[in-house]
Amino acid sequence: MDFLGHSGSVVRILYHHRTQGEEPESIHIAAIVDALCHLGHEVLVVGPAPVQHRATQVSRPSLLARIKKAAPRLLFELMQLAYNGVVHRRLRKAIDDFKPDLIYERYALFNIAGVRLAKKRGIPLILEVNTPYAQAWAQYYGLYLKRLARWMEKRTLLSAGHIITVTEVQRGMLVEEGIPSENISVCHNAIDPEWFDPARHNDPNLRIALQLPPVVVGFVGTMNRWQGIPEFPQVLTEVLGRCPDVGFLFVGDGEFRAPLEAFCTAQGFGNRVVFTGRKPHADIPPLVATMDIAILLNSNAYGSPMKIFEYMGMGKAVIAPSVGPVVEVLKDGDTGLLIEPGNVTQMASQIVRLATDPELRSHLGKAGRAYVSANHTWRQNALKILDIQPRLAMARARLAEGSC
Repeated sequence: MDFLGHSGSVVRILYHHRTQGEEPESIHIAAIVDALCHLGHEVLVVGPAPVQHRATQVSRPSLLARIKKAAPRLLFELMQLAYNGVVHRRLRKAIDDFKPDLIYERYALFNIAGVRLAKKRGIPLILEVNTPYAQAWAQYYGLYLKRLARWMEKRTLLSAGHIITVTEVQRGMLVEEGIPSENISVCHNAIDPEWFDPARHNDPNLRIALQLPPVVVGFVGTMNRWQGIPEFPQVLTEVLGRCPDVGFLFVGDGEFRAPLEAFCTAQGFGNRVVFTGRKPHADIPPLVATMDIAILLNSNAYGSPMKIFEYMGMGKAVIAPSVGPVVEVLKDGDTGLLIEPGNVTQMASQIVRLATDPELRSHLGKAGRAYVSANHTWRQNALKILDIQPRLAMARARLAEGSC
């Protein structure tokens, strides 16, 4: 069975995270855990908040989530540091009870307890890095303990048995920080192609219920500044003025939803622009199925936008920014169309182009789905993890023999 490890045995995996159970982080965690379980392995999840998956969980109501909302930044950073003591005891008990063959940890700022325990107990650890937190938090939120954060991040990265990043861009950033390239693998975000399947979610009644026009341009995600939402009034004005059969569907919430809705009301766009608000992830495929064109105006320079994979999985014609992580998975003119990041003129022009060319929409949608279904599934990511695990175990064994 290729479901099991190289030895044919079940691998016991302790999955440690410090996320707050919020999307898209929880989606990624649940997808990886479910894929590992489906392949026949045992997974114990240790984290501050539960996520919906099939593995056993050790979690508690997230105190960090409540503090994050209420506390000044410095206090929150100190609480993150203190959390190492809390999770150290929890992880130690989980290791004693579960006896894992592998620890798989989702990296978080100031989080060093996992790698320290793994080293002390001689357990291989794979560290998943989704964001260069010390750099990103300093840039977007500000960090009081910036030097300490960078030192702890570097120590955590160097202590991991192996690192998985979600983009080649992130891999290059870690190599520049002195992490050996051979210790880093890339697993982009992914989909479950059986769930994100346009044939499964083709419901014309939903399109009617939402009162959508013949051609629908859709966006899914948090409606914040770095997604380019403040620039959307210009896109809407130009596209809706030029294409009478086109409308927009926004799925999500955020600080710029209300201003955008107010603009649409003032302009009299009516049902040509529909806002659903935030929806559970299970509701996303049917909503994306109602779209003809799926868009992302902007993204950061290092992250892997999950919505791109989900758009492609649902067979939609995608327009996205030409940042490095997107270029890694989307080929301009073949599996989607690329624009300069945040360029509203180019976005509007490409929307009009696709709105008036159904054959191109069909080609891009089919090619995109074929590509992600063949190259970016959660099952494939789980298999990569399982391929790394025995190599780490053998390296640990050789190290132990050498110390005798």
